[in-house]
Order: sequence, then structure tokens, then C-alpha cells
Amino acid sequence: MELSENLARITINSKTKQIMGISLHQKHLRFKCRRCATFCCKLGGPKLTKKGIERIEQAGYGAKDFLEPTLNSRFKGLPMRGSLKNKEDGSCVFLKFDAEKNGYECSIYDFRPVLCRLYPFEFEGINSNSVMLKFVPCCRGLNNPDGELVDKGFITNYLLDAMLEFLEDVKSDAILR
Repeated sequence: MELSENLARITINSKTKQIMGISLHQKHLRFKCRRCATFCCKLGGPKLTKKGIERIEQAGYGAKDFLEPTLNSRFKGLPMRGSLKNKEDGSCVFLKFDAEKNGYECSIYDFRPVLCRLYPFEFEGINSNSVMLKFVPCCRGLNNPDGELVDKGFITNYLLDAMLEFLEDVKSDAILR
């Protein structure tokens, strides 16, 4: 099966924060995290928004423990305040190996930044109400045979909140400029 990185066009009502429509471009894509952390966490931590930094601080960490500041950095129109620090091996500072589970886990999973919550999915703005949902093709969890079908329910259940948070950050930054 040949895949395009464009997964779905999503129209969102920004006032009600609800999906108004989803037009799927891929109908057979499945996803289940393999807990390999090969591309998402072992290649360093993501860029952080102000809200992402606040989320991690809610987990009890001080910014000096995790934040690698950057100056004038932007991602998809949103100002980034820095990125997660890396360990000596290049992996994210919050990545831990759990020998009992024989897999990796994030030590701040419930507080992880928006880009982590979306991975391996990302989106590109089309206009003020629509985004193109895409996926990062190198993720080993994509097309995992026992994975969940990435359909309207998957998008609503797993990606909507993170997408709305990211869009809200973009809009609040535009108001501040």
C-alpha cells in the first residue's frame, strides 16, 4: 500500500472547539506505539511553547532541569521558548527504559508537551478553520498490524485536544504580536 503523508483535512470550529468535518485521505493507516522511542525520543526533545514549559513545571520540574533555551525560534508560526534538554546519548532528558516492561517510557507522560502528544502526527494550517493532518513516515508504530485504525474516531479521541491546544497557542501568540 502506497501512503501519502497527508492523512486528513480537518475543519474545526474554533469557538466551540469541535470538529466540523474530517476528510480522510488515508483509509487504511493503523497506529500503535511500539515503545521503541527510536525517532520520537532518542533524537532529542521537541521544541517547547510557553504552555509546554508550564505543563512540565506542573509535574514538579524547574525550567533549569529540562529547558534548553533558544532565541527567536519559531515552529509553524508559533514562538518556541526552547527545547527539552538531551542526555549525553542525544535522547530526551525524560526518556527512561523500563526493564520490567522491556520498553521505553516518558517520565512526564501526563505532562508531556503538545508536539510529543501529537507524534507521529503533525498538522499544517490551511486556513483559520482547517488543518491538514500529516504523519511522520519514519515512525515504527505506523501500519502496526495490531494498531488502531486512524479514522475520525481516532483523530477525535487521541489528537483533537493536542491540536486545539496548539492552535490556541498560535492564536494567542498572534494576539500578543
